[in-house]
Order: sequence, then C-alpha cells, then structure tokens
Amino acid sequence: MKKTFYIFLFAVFMSVSVFASDGDGGYAGAFLRMGIGAKAKSMGDAYTAIPEGAMAGIYNPALLPYLQERQAMMSFAFLPLDRKLDYIGYAQSLHPKRGDEDDGNPLNAGFSVAWIHAGVDNIDGRDGSGNHIGTFSNSENAFYLSFAVSPAPIFSIGVSGKVLYNRFPGIGQKDAAITSTGFGIDLGAFLTPVKNLMFGLVLRDNMSKYTWNTDKLWERGTSTTYRFPKVMRGAVAWRIPQQWLLLSAEIENSKEQNPRYHFGAEISHKQIGALRLGYDAGSPTFGLGFFVRLFGRDASINYAFIAANKGPGADHIFSWTFNL
Repeated sequence: MKKTFYIFLFAVFMSVSVFASDGDGGYAGAFLRMGIGAKAKSMGDAYTAIPEGAMAGIYNPALLPYLQERQAMMSFAFLPLDRKLDYIGYAQSLHPKRGDEDDGNPLNAGFSVAWIHAGVDNIDGRDGSGNHIGTFSNSENAFYLSFAVSPAPIFSIGVSGKVLYNRFPGIGQKDAAITSTGFGIDLGAFLTPVKNLMFGLVLRDNMSKYTWNTDKLWERGTSTTYRFPKVMRGAVAWRIPQQWLLLSAEIENSKEQNPRYHFGAEISHKQIGALRLGYDAGSPTFGLGFFVRLFGRDASINYAFIAANKGPGADHIFSWTFNL
C-alpha cells in the first residue's frame, strides 16, 4: 500500500510536468469543458481516470469496459447569469461469455450514449447605438456515442463521436433562427497496472467546430468557422485497498489555454453515502452523495457546490443515478 501511494504521488508530478504550456482565452465549445455531474464536479472535475458512473464516457471513453454496472444518469446545473447545463446518459460495460473451447481472455468492451444541453435565456439585445432591440436566447447541444475495447485486462482504448448543434432563434430577418452543426471526436486511453491504481489520458474535440453561414439571412451574409480548442487531459487516481477513500489528480491543457489543475477526494460508506472535496482550476468544490434503493435497484442522489473563483457566483449541481 505504501509503495502504491508513492507511485500515485510520482504520477501526479509527472502529469504536471509533461503537459505544461502557456496561453489562455475564451473559445467555442466552452460548455463541453465545464464538466458534467455532481460526483465528478464535487471532486474538482478530476474524473478522467475513474471508471465509475454513466458520465465516465464523457470524461474518457476508454473507462467504459471497467464499469461495474449499467447506469442511467440525469444531471442539472444551476449556474449564475440564468445559464443552464443539463445531461442525460446511459453507459454499460460489455463482457462476452466464454465458451468451453475459447482460449485466453475475452475482449471486454463498453459503450455509452449521452446528450449535453447548455443554454441561456433573456439575453438583452442592443444595436450599435445601445438601443434595446429585443430579448434573445441561445441553445448548444452535443449528442455522444462512445465505445471502447480492452485488449488486455489492464488496458483499454476508446472513442467518442459527438454531433454538435448550436441555435440562436429569432435573430435573423423575419425572426429566422441562426444555426450551426458540427462533429467532433474524443480519443481516450486507460491503464490500471496495479489494483486500485488508475491512469487516464484523453484528447478531446478533434475536428470539433461551428460553421456559421448567414447568406440566406442577410443581404451581406458571411461564412465563419470557429474551431474548438483541442484539450489534452492526463490523470491518475488511487482507491485504497479498504475502498472507502478515493483520490484523484488531473492536468488539463491545450495550445490556447494555460494548464488547469484538478484534484479530488471521496470518502464513502457503501450503505450510507459519500463526502467529496476537490479543487477545480482555482475553485474549491464540495459535494454529498446519498445511496438509496428504488424499485429494487441501487440509486444515488448527488449534490455539488463549486465556489466562485472570478465569476459572478457559485454553481449548484444535482444528479440522479439509477443502476439497471
């Protein structure tokens, strides 16, 4: 156990060293970099190496073959400035049955489907002179399909394809909507060389972009493309042999942004629930989970609080999970 702990600390140091770089700013697709689910967010959004829960396919598709149960999940985030961020998804591992004549280990796999929705209403519209011209809204959506295979018991690779859809209703001529669609891919890897010690690596938003074409809306329309930053996340997680403590650490980086660091801890009791703490890129986080039985199935209700760093207020996230 002591040796495993030293390996965990060394992995944290190496992940910080390898991915460090400069640059920061605001870019398209920010809603996909905010994190999903009360459990993950209360642990500082450090979830790339934790194969638990339906949202594992969002954080790292390679985690899917290691899920212990089929799970459906819904999550709702109450954010400042009337923003909303919602999620609904399902995930499960796939373990083929072995026949009497099969040799070696079966090729385990996993898949998930999910929908992430972000939006804001009551946007105060103004013209170039500052005159009020109306109230607008915006809606962004990502539809995920993820799949992963485990060619060896300690290693897996996965891919997520996502369809992107962004809509501004009532903003064009005759109240026409302006929309944009796109497609992106996430690639992930997962390694667990020692029991309870886990490593995750994911490259997000390959090819993700919005292309806005307003030729049919205005006389002098244009076509503009906004690409999502490619984000690399490297993580390490360790659950002690007694199972009641889980620790995780993560580094997030891209060419357009400064490195962001994420740390999380969970103290849990199988019959009661869990207490979670974390650090999410400058913001302290806190959360609770309560384990219950509904309709003969295991379920949980989770809450996360993310303290305001430089923003206008704190985030409150509620999630409900149901094991099938």
